[in-house]
Amino acid sequence: MAIGPFSPANFFIGFVIAFVTLRLCIPREMRGSYYHKVGRTASFCFYVLVELVIANVKMAYYTLSPLGKLKPGVLAVPLVEDLTDTELTILANLITLTPGTLSLDVSADRSILFIHFMHVSDPDEMRREIKDGFERRLLEVTR
Repeated sequence: MAIGPFSPANFFIGFVIAFVTLRLCIPREMRGSYYHKVGRTASFCFYVLVELVIANVKMAYYTLSPLGKLKPGVLAVPLVEDLTDTELTILANLITLTPGTLSLDVSADRSILFIHFMHVSDPDEMRREIKDGFERRLLEVTR
């Protein structure tokens, strides 16, 4: 029986149908963390997309602004103690993927990530954005 060619739309529709079917068939007390993880993963993906749009708008503004207004800087952002290699790699790559930021290095004890920001208006706020944004949301998905 053919159901059509493989496409992202068919994959998404199949996922939604399977998710809803499982949700309806499994009693509430027997549901595991799968349903929470799916929601958190979708939320994380949406968050990353929004951050990419915001960063691109900021980059456009910085590009059109005089260079004298920019305050580039490298900040040391403290990390959660027990980040796995995979979590650290994903976090560093997401930061680098976002325009205007670049992950430079990790301290030898893996407790600090050094990040170059194209414009640093408030260092504590920038650290908080990384900690409460990318790091916290990534850990919600991976743990």
